[in-house]
Amino acid sequence: MPTLGVLEARKRFPELLDRARGGEETLIARHGHAVAALVPLWRRHRAQRQALLALKGSGRDCWPDPLPPPAGGSGPVEPLDGGAALALGSAVAIDATVLIPWLRGDAGGRRHEPLIAAIAAGHWRGVLSMATLRTLVEGPLLRGDETLAARYEAVFSDPAAWTLVSLTPQVALAAARLQRPGTGPALGSDGAMELASALHGGATAMISRDPRLVAALPLPARPPLP
Repeated sequence: MPTLGVLEARKRFPELLDRARGGEETLIARHGHAVAALVPLWRRHRAQRQALLALKGSGRDCWPDPLPPPAGGSGPVEPLDGGAALALGSAVAIDATVLIPWLRGDAGGRRHEPLIAAIAAGHWRGVLSMATLRTLVEGPLLRGDETLAARYEAVFSDPAAWTLVSLTPQVALAAARLQRPGTGPALGSDGAMELASALHGGATAMISRDPRLVAALPLPARPPLP
């Protein structure tokens, strides 16, 4: 692992960022003593990666099987196929219709594994509404599994990987505005709240089984992940 002084690191900072992106680590020294390290983001998120990915299949008996499609929706419609079109650091809103099949270990949830892995590794940030978190913890609680509910709460509210959007007056107002006639697809109150939370969380894409939400927050044109 190379070691550079502060002044040298400052001069070569863009180069060092490129090297970190490629997996290389660099120590930064002051007065001959290492004081910091520039490391790939996925290594910083190693603990979060393990905690999140360990949840796959943990909720097998927690929710109805199969889940009913959202009102107005007919099946899985997402703008990410394998998750290759978002820039590093992008915020991605995900709702319970996507997370629950993955938590249950359903065959249909496998298509979302690259997305979950990218969030766990720190490539992207996940954005969750408070309503989605409530739905996630409701499953194990209805089964009487307080321990699993606590695991879900801890992992999905970890600020290292997720932006959890609270129901504030601003979010409620935005949701109400989204329900006005002529403002877009008829989302219903739940869909409007999900979309308002996604927007307030800075999401640039929405992953959902509800095509109305996906259409309301389309994927922007971005370069692929390295």
